[in-house]
Amino acid sequence: MKFRILAIVTSFTVGILTSCVETTNSTQNNLTGGGSATGKPEPPREILTKHDAALRFLTAYIRLDRNLALQHADMQAVAKLDWNVPHGGNIPYYDDKMLLHFKGGWARVYFQEVNGSFRVSDLQVHRR
Repeated sequence: MKFRILAIVTSFTVGILTSCVETTNSTQNNLTGGGSATGKPEPPREILTKHDAALRFLTAYIRLDRNLALQHADMQAVAKLDWNVPHGGNIPYYDDKMLLHFKGGWARVYFQEVNGSFRVSDLQVHRR
């Protein structure tokens, strides 16, 4: 019974998180990597709060999609997480206290404001 409730909650959580993600042209993302050639953040396509930026970054991490993550975070932040290991049912989450929880640890999330919109600028990762 406990496993069934966990499975339902996990499915619900993933559904909510994935529903808040903007779909984009994957060809453009693969060519640009989501950032500019100079390494500076691109101007925002839409205005995002810290919460929105964190959830979009989290969704990319759940999907293990670095290109999507680079649309909402700097390379410095993306490079601090392992994007090659599936989460194995332990779905990462963001708790609105600027903490990202994932299998094997947690990270404090830092943001940068760019033209009135926020993006993830860095992570301070703590492994268990």
